[in-house]
Amino acid sequence: MTKRTICSRCHYPMTICLCHAISPLTIPVKLVVLQHPLETKHAKNTARLIKLCVPDCELMVGESAEDFNVLQETIKQQNINAGVLYPHQHSMALESAKQRADFTPPDTLILIDATWRKAHKMWQLNPWLHSLPSWHFEQLPKADYRVRKSQLAHSLSTIEATSHALQHLFNVDTQPLITVFNAMQKNIEQFIPKC
Repeated sequence: MTKRTICSRCHYPMTICLCHAISPLTIPVKLVVLQHPLETKHAKNTARLIKLCVPDCELMVGESAEDFNVLQETIKQQNINAGVLYPHQHSMALESAKQRADFTPPDTLILIDATWRKAHKMWQLNPWLHSLPSWHFEQLPKADYRVRKSQLAHSLSTIEATSHALQHLFNVDTQPLITVFNAMQKNIEQFIPKC
């Protein structure tokens, strides 16, 4: 059995290489994605797509607080203005938070990349995140994650949530994220049998 040739840039098999769809995106915030270990090898995972467009996006794999000790210490020691995009009972709607006079956009935006059930567990295992400002979306965009379904109506893929947050926080044109996201989905849809 012959081994598939993997693209050295996008790390997808050459038959579904995404390089044609990658455009660099310059953003005024550091992105940090806390990625559940089970997501790292998932072909439909979108956090890896963010890194293709935003190379200095930091993907940190783990689940418990100990896995993210370095990040915790960096935020504390360097007094970084970090915030978390994660909906919970004390998070603020990003759209209305932005209108407050005391609102300061984060220097570092943290996202959790996992299924909803695993993301909730990661949130509970990382109480250090609870001390950071956290936001949710008041008005969700229509989700377009066609190749990986969630049973929750309010769910977005990590790349969609990132795109929406960057638009709201910094008025960034996030078309490069959407372009590579759609290209990945089209590649996968080629192999899904039509009913």
